[in-house]
Amino acid sequence: MFVFPYSSFESSGMHNSWLPAYINSGSQKFDFDPGFSSGKSYLYSYEGWMLNGLQEKNLAKAGVRLSSKVEISGLSENTYLLKIRPPQFEEYNGIWPRDPFTQSSKITQMVSSCFTQPFKFEYNSGRVGNIYGPEDCPKTCINIVRGILNMIQITIKKSQNVYELQEAGIGGVCHTRYIIQEDRKNSRISVTKTVDQNNCQEKVVKSVGMAYIYPCPVDMMKERPIKGTAAFSYKLKQSDSGTLITEVVSQQVYQFSPFSEPTGVAVMEARQQLTLLEVRSERGSSPDLSMQSYGGLRYQFPTELPQMPLQLVKMKNPEQRIVEILQHIVLNNQQDFHDDLPYRFLELVQLCRIASADALESTWRQCSDKPRYRRWLLSAVSATGTTEALKFIKSRIRNDDLNYLQALLSVSFALHLTKADEHTVTIAADLVTSSRIQKSPMLQQVATLGYSSVVNRYCSQTSACPKEALQPIHDLADEAISRGREDKMKLALKCIGNMGDPASIKRILKFLPIFSSSVPDIPIHIQIDAIMALRKIAWKDSKTVQGYLIQILADQSLPPEVRMMACAIIFETRPALPLITTIANVVMKESNLQVASFIYSHMKALAKSRLPYTYNISSACNIALKMLAPRLDRLSYRYSKVVRVDAYFDNYKVGAAGDVFVMNNPGTMFPSAIISKLMAYSAGSVADLAEAGVRVEGLTDVIMKQNIPFAEYPAYKKIKEIGKALLGWKELPTETPLISAYLKLFGQELAYININKEVLQQAVKTVLEPADRNTVLKRLISQIRSGIAGQWTQPMWLGELRYIVSTCTGLPLEYGSYTAALARAAASIDGKITPPLTGDSRPSQLLESTVQIQSDINPSLYVQTVATMGVNTEYFQHAVEIQGKVLTRVPMKFDTKIDMKLKNIKIETNPCHEETEIVVGRHKAFAVSRNIGELGVEKRTSILPGDASSNIVEEPFTPSERASSEGFTKQEADSKARKHADSSQEDLRHVTGRKTHTRDICVKMHHLGCQLCFSRRSRDASFLKNTYLHRLIGEHEAKIVLIPVETDADIDKIQLEIQAGSRAASKIIQEVNSESKEEDEPSLYKDIRAKLKKILGIENVFKVANKTQHQKKQPSKKENTVLTELGTDPDAKRPFSSSSASSTASSSSSSAVSPDHKKAVDEDENDQEKQARNKDTSSRSSSRSRSRSSSRSSSSSRSSSSSSSSSHHSHGHHSRHLNCSSSSSSESLSCYSHGHHSEHRDGSSSSSTYSKIWEVHEIYQYRFKSAHRQEFPKTELPADQLNSLYSSTRSSRASSRAASQPKFLGDVKTPVLAVFLHGIHNDKKIRGLQLVMYAVTDSIRPRMQVFVSNLTDSSKWKLCADASVLNAHKAVAYLKWGRNCQDYKILTELVTGRFAAHPAVQVKLEWPKVPSSVRSIAEWFYKFVPGAAFMLGFSEKTDKNPSRQARMIVALTSPRTCDVVIKLPDIILYEKAMRLPLSLPVGPRIPASELQPPIWNVFAEAPSAVLQNFKAQCSISYNKITTFNEVQFNYTMPANCYHILAQDCSSDLKFLVMMRTAEETVNLKAINIKLGVHEIDMRPANGQVKLLVDGIESPTTNVSYTSAGASLWIHSENQALVLLAPAYGIDRLYFDGYTFRIQVALWMAGKMCGICGKYDAECEEEYRMPNGYVAKNAVSFGHSWILEEKPCRGVCKLQRSFVKLEKTVQLAGVESKCYSTEPVLRCMKGCSATKTIPVSVGFHCLPADSATSLAEKQMKFDQKSEDMQDTVDAHTTCSCEDEDCSA
Repeated sequence: MFVFPYSSFESSGMHNSWLPAYINSGSQKFDFDPGFSSGKSYLYSYEGWMLNGLQEKNLAKAGVRLSSKVEISGLSENTYLLKIRPPQFEEYNGIWPRDPFTQSSKITQMVSSCFTQPFKFEYNSGRVGNIYGPEDCPKTCINIVRGILNMIQITIKKSQNVYELQEAGIGGVCHTRYIIQEDRKNSRISVTKTVDQNNCQEKVVKSVGMAYIYPCPVDMMKERPIKGTAAFSYKLKQSDSGTLITEVVSQQVYQFSPFSEPTGVAVMEARQQLTLLEVRSERGSSPDLSMQSYGGLRYQFPTELPQMPLQLVKMKNPEQRIVEILQHIVLNNQQDFHDDLPYRFLELVQLCRIASADALESTWRQCSDKPRYRRWLLSAVSATGTTEALKFIKSRIRNDDLNYLQALLSVSFALHLTKADEHTVTIAADLVTSSRIQKSPMLQQVATLGYSSVVNRYCSQTSACPKEALQPIHDLADEAISRGREDKMKLALKCIGNMGDPASIKRILKFLPIFSSSVPDIPIHIQIDAIMALRKIAWKDSKTVQGYLIQILADQSLPPEVRMMACAIIFETRPALPLITTIANVVMKESNLQVASFIYSHMKALAKSRLPYTYNISSACNIALKMLAPRLDRLSYRYSKVVRVDAYFDNYKVGAAGDVFVMNNPGTMFPSAIISKLMAYSAGSVADLAEAGVRVEGLTDVIMKQNIPFAEYPAYKKIKEIGKALLGWKELPTETPLISAYLKLFGQELAYININKEVLQQAVKTVLEPADRNTVLKRLISQIRSGIAGQWTQPMWLGELRYIVSTCTGLPLEYGSYTAALARAAASIDGKITPPLTGDSRPSQLLESTVQIQSDINPSLYVQTVATMGVNTEYFQHAVEIQGKVLTRVPMKFDTKIDMKLKNIKIETNPCHEETEIVVGRHKAFAVSRNIGELGVEKRTSILPGDASSNIVEEPFTPSERASSEGFTKQEADSKARKHADSSQEDLRHVTGRKTHTRDICVKMHHLGCQLCFSRRSRDASFLKNTYLHRLIGEHEAKIVLIPVETDADIDKIQLEIQAGSRAASKIIQEVNSESKEEDEPSLYKDIRAKLKKILGIENVFKVANKTQHQKKQPSKKENTVLTELGTDPDAKRPFSSSSASSTASSSSSSAVSPDHKKAVDEDENDQEKQARNKDTSSRSSSRSRSRSSSRSSSSSRSSSSSSSSSHHSHGHHSRHLNCSSSSSSESLSCYSHGHHSEHRDGSSSSSTYSKIWEVHEIYQYRFKSAHRQEFPKTELPADQLNSLYSSTRSSRASSRAASQPKFLGDVKTPVLAVFLHGIHNDKKIRGLQLVMYAVTDSIRPRMQVFVSNLTDSSKWKLCADASVLNAHKAVAYLKWGRNCQDYKILTELVTGRFAAHPAVQVKLEWPKVPSSVRSIAEWFYKFVPGAAFMLGFSEKTDKNPSRQARMIVALTSPRTCDVVIKLPDIILYEKAMRLPLSLPVGPRIPASELQPPIWNVFAEAPSAVLQNFKAQCSISYNKITTFNEVQFNYTMPANCYHILAQDCSSDLKFLVMMRTAEETVNLKAINIKLGVHEIDMRPANGQVKLLVDGIESPTTNVSYTSAGASLWIHSENQALVLLAPAYGIDRLYFDGYTFRIQVALWMAGKMCGICGKYDAECEEEYRMPNGYVAKNAVSFGHSWILEEKPCRGVCKLQRSFVKLEKTVQLAGVESKCYSTEPVLRCMKGCSATKTIPVSVGFHCLPADSATSLAEKQMKFDQKSEDMQDTVDAHTTCSCEDEDCSA
């Protein structure tokens, strides 16, 4: 008995809000509790029932009711006998409350057998003790007895009338409240007891499939989808013999809200009533049979999991039933899926669960020689999840009964789906260690990962994970680290991560060098895996994990990727504000920008999170961000980032978050690791849905590897010797090429893959090496010729979720969800090559052959999901079920013929002969009842009945005088439905009041004899309540079907033919002539181009266009509305005005434009035209051009006055202004802004005036100035001639350019491509579509035209498309379709120019007339634009723009920022200083007249220009140095000494560039290049640069040197020399004696060293010296890269040496002498300094009395700690009169 008074749980820490209101009665209480007399017998009537369904009436429900007599008689003190007189079971399956319960004799017969014997129970003071019953009594019967006895469980306190306590009951120990009311006059007591099922200390519940769903730790998220409560009403009567319970009524409700909707709930309602009938004075006799104890009132679940609530299966003889189902599945699913296949598969899984190990073995022996039977049996057993099933799989593996793929799938599914307990863990460990598993690396990986998941699920059920379960993985980790096996290290760490137990922390730390010095050479990817293994451990012990990770993050000596991963894991542990502040402090001191950018972007992403789950960490990150510099937000894409997208819907308590971690390696241009994860939040729970990661290491070296023996060249050895002269220099370590990827589901790693160096090199070799490529190609051709045929079917168990609670009736309530999928792929492919290729044929001969392929491919997928709620026992099931199924079939049977020589492809397939369902989705909800006595018979009732009343708003009005007429309402509704169906695709049918939605959309293809249809049928309960749950209730069907269409003649084949090249024209003529041979061709069309023009119907298109143009000369209201037609020159400017955009092809407008139209002025117009229109404002002409002129004039004149009246809806971004005066051309570049911010001005306006204007106007108020208009201005004429000029400008301009730009490209060109899609009929006529493409790419103005039309003249429908680049600043395109391409049109234009003094591009889209279907789709999409713009940070302004026009302007304000203005018909969206993910080149504007043809290269080469901008460049001009990372500093080179400017510091040592001052003057420089077999010198001489290659001087003018032994070219450029050596990584080297510039290849990133830097984007660490340390200033940095020479052998007289500080210092109170920790430039022995420069140096200090000498210790001081800094003089120029040459 578990009864806890309130005082007990108050002291245990319960919240004070539970304090009860103690009410003292003030009168004498009963002195005894309710009970039964030992000498009497009490007869009660009992009735209990439970129903499942929605809470609304008139919907279907399912349930069961039990009625019986209950007799309680005393055996001894506190021990009583319970007899249940013959029970009667009734089941309910119908419309509540209309239909009655129906008696079920089968259920009564089965269940009543276990109630024939009496039960015994203990009862004392109203509390039930142990319950006894017959041996081996079914658990269901015992639980029903518990449900009856639970009604008499009552706790009465003698001193209180209202009290609360934790009381034990059938549902566990739950919070219970009592209210007692006394009727002393009648000696009666009324007791009300309520039980809160949501607040239980020991709740009776069982869940399956929820091991990886965790409760959310934040209080705000504690919203449960399942809530329950119970209420009991007692009537007690006092008598002399005691207090007797005369009546008990109980009611229990469980409410399930799958979408957390307050009103969208499914309800289980249970009621009980126990009424005293009579009391007899007779003593019960103890039964003769032996009884066993079944415990107390607490509900007990069966030992084995109950059957699935989808079907009932007999438990006897499962082996025979398994074989029968296998036969049914195999025989009925040969060609297609049978409709009941998912249910049969689920039944097979259920039978395998109850089958013994011997039964499974016997079944296997019957099926082992039948492949199809084996596959289904293995899939079912793997999904079973029982211990016997795992034993079965282990036996198959040990006996080697399975092939590789079967073993892989069986082991993976079995381990991840098995029930985790101590027996399963032992069997799984034995399976993993089997020899068959150990032989295959992939099998071992999958099995070991699966075992670790079993351990994770097992340990989540226990307080402490047993050591024996963890030991196999720990042993694997110990073995891996002792043997140095990287593959085993990775596997062990990933398994430890899956287990997630804190006992594994010590093993993990062994793989991290910061905590373990025994194994220092751990690869970076293994360290990352070790950190990731701490993720799940952090859920159990976050403090410990955070302590280790913060140490890793703060240690700057560790690799950046390791530190970034540590940061990511810390944030997953939901750190508090102090720890996040610590992380921010680390960032403030961080010198590595990769780490700083990652942390900053992670904090910023979390700070914007909207999930309640992240509320605390979000607010903490907001505080921490205020401590950090905003410059970190301006870092480019080259730096590591975190991108987070999340959403939370408070109404439904659901949310999702997606994270993408992009980690960049400083040594590469591309991300080295990308990790993406998706998490879901729902009703107080959180789950890691999926995670995938890819890591790349050393891939650049593999791809760019060249067959050049760099190590054998003389330059390699020379560079190696030079490196020895530099203090501490060593070449960069070579990265081991590796590609790794992994996949996680629900936080468990399922599999990973590692592609090592050997595999990568072989793959690259296969692609690049001709011999290997030919071998692969031959193998593929051979495979096609021999044919490919096969069939593959795979059932998949995708999920089982079960949540079971007890009810007051003793019956279980189960919520379940099951998903099964079946995939099938059947393929048959045969190939033939003509002429056939022999064994010694070259693959190049394939280009002269014809390939024929016959293919028959039939993939299909069947997915079924069932959700259920109701009673589920071994005898009966009464539940609500929602079924959903999706069946996809894509049959593809076609013949392909490819003529490589003629460039012809022909694909043929059969036409539609019968209706083919491609995709079918069905969804139903119904109440179902089953019982084991009637297998195969189940009662089903649709939850939404056919006569369910619809919304009252939709009911028709019935006049009183006609109300009596029979069937009026139905007739009226039917007529309305038919009328609506004629006018719309949406059909609302009111059939007997039911609301059915029907939608059919078909696309008919008459020429192909088929139509593709989408149909939807829907009937739901949303008319009752508009919730998602009510929308699910009902019936839904959607499908995509291919249906045959009747045609004049039968279609034999459907053919798609593609003809490219010069034969396209003749192919068109051949196709058309073949179906119209009887037509006589006049001699006019003998020319092939004329024939094409007639065949394609282009004449009609251009005739209409020309006619329209001719009519324009006589203005009229009708003709003026016609917009530019196809025949017009695309170069002619079409005004995009408000009036023209709003007019259609059949209407026009001449009204004046309102002041709100001020923004609609065409910014491309020149000043003369605008001035003329301003003068002509008062005149109102019916001419369209004049109407447009007046509109624009009035709009322009009122722009200033109306600017302040327009309404603003700003979202906080429009107030940002750019300070133009802050930009400077001499500003230094930094990592945070690649390129300085420069302003450009047009005209003569000053910068101050412009700045003033900028501050006044918003960005959207500026006008876009087209570079096209500025470069090609119109002729200036007197003002009085401009009016007439404007109306004819476009036509005259078009006619003047007609010669250079033909209307139809077919007049000058043959088509480049012809495509035919047609049906071949019995009458030999060809009907279908043809596509013809013309293209001109070698012209100054490239252009492309596409025409789509019918192959016959029966239809004039055509589609015409035209795209052309007019010049370097403008490109236009249009799309027209309809009759002769005149019905509908869409036009677009791209123009470059200036916007607010910045280079900009404008994209304009206009749709003068489009079909209504296109317009409706666009309008639907348009509704989401403002919300999406707000989410992206745009500001919004309401404005009236042209109604059929949209334009977007993007102005590049800096290489990393842009202003965006989007003008839509009724709003303007704008954003200033939008960050770009990468830098874009911003250079001077080049007039189109100066560009060389083809001028469209400006457009075509834009990607290459951007790529070129990525390449780093180092430059030295006089004393100003700009490094690869764009860090600028001034440095004066010491005379005569070579400095290493740029060097390949990889292991290849491909090149080295040195520089020193020339002997003539300080400003002149000389460079030396060591490259391959050459040593190249470039020296200034007599105003020119002299070139010496290997000591041989070249001519000083028109130098052009090419090396035969290396990819090297040196040539003159003006007065300079340019060196190109792309194979060595030097894209371009420029030197003119004063200026030096070098640009290296992208793949050299991170591999450089020298004064030009490492090219790794780490600007904070740019002054890196040869020894790897960072210098304190630019002078020390430059001095460290000076190349020393031997005394008396070179001109450089400087050498580096450690120096002693000339003064003594007091350090920590001790007088000390100090020595420099880094060398300082000093003149050689015997030389004296003539020039010096002060440098800041670090010093290590020793006590003054120590005997250390500088000579003894100078080589070790660089390894000492730095105690202080001071300034000393470094020598830069020396005078050597007594130079000591002995050194």
